[in-house]
Amino acid sequence: MPTVAKRIKKILRSPRLLLITGILTVLGGTLLFANKGLWRHLELRHQVAEREAQLAKLGREEKIASRKVELLRMEDPATVERIARERYGMIRPGEVVYKTGP
Repeated sequence: MPTVAKRIKKILRSPRLLLITGILTVLGGTLLFANKGLWRHLELRHQVAEREAQLAKLGREEKIASRKVELLRMEDPATVERIARERYGMIRPGEVVYKTGP
C-alpha cells in the first residue's frame, strides 16, 4: 500500500486528480458549513428540541393555572379561604397568628 505522502505527491502531480480533490474539498466544506449545511441543520434540530421541551413545560403550567382559575370560578371555599389568608392576612375567629420575619 502506498503511504499517505506518496498519495499526496501523486495527487499534486496529476492536474485531473488535483481538480477532483479541490472540487470534493469545496463541496465537502460547503455541505458542512454553508447556511443550509449539516452544521446548521444539527443546530436547528437542537433548537427545535429545546423549544418542544419549553412548550411541554408551559403546557403543564397552563393546566395548573387553568385549574386554579376554575376553582376560583366555582368559588371553592378552601381556595377562597387560602387566598384570603395568604393575600389579606385574614384569620378565623379565635385564631392567633404568629408572624416571623419581615
